[in-house]
Amino acid sequence: MFVTFEGIDGSGKSTQSKAVFESLSAILGKDRVIKTHEPGDWSGGRDLRKTIISGNIRSTWAEVLIFLADRCEHVERIIRPALISGMVVLCERYSDSTTAYQVFGRGFPEDLLCEISRRALLPIPDVTFWFDIPVSVAMERIASRKSIPDRFENDAALLERISSGYESIFRNEPERITRLDGTSPESWLTQVIVSRILELIAA
Repeated sequence: MFVTFEGIDGSGKSTQSKAVFESLSAILGKDRVIKTHEPGDWSGGRDLRKTIISGNIRSTWAEVLIFLADRCEHVERIIRPALISGMVVLCERYSDSTTAYQVFGRGFPEDLLCEISRRALLPIPDVTFWFDIPVSVAMERIASRKSIPDRFENDAALLERISSGYESIFRNEPERITRLDGTSPESWLTQVIVSRILELIAA
């Protein structure tokens, strides 16, 4: 089963992907669950992640192509082998992030992005958990971190467009995407997500 976690920066994706991984590992066994993320979570991907996050890429086209190159390698090296072996794959950020950030956030042609992804035979998540949160709350969370905000985290107007993008994606695919209030208690969110994943596995 392929599970993805989506939302704007500061929405709680990292916290929940970790908590859900720990819960599912305890229930199903550590050999049945794998946690990964994009961009860069494969051997050699760290340099691509640094390039993307650094802000040195000025062209939106170049940015998208780097994201897609990273995703193709991530799928071939990590995600697809795990899915074939019957594991539950938990991935923080995937294709919806590119649509929300680069299409709605930065104006990349959506039809072209979809065509490239289709031709690359990239797997579609079985279920996606979208942590919907007001941009103002996300910015407060980002500001409270000790790390320096990256270029995606430091632009409220960009995050507003991205948030609208996630809303649009959800409206188009409500059967795949589960919308969650990102301001809800962390333990409650974890319980809801784990329960939903177990239901899908049982079905």
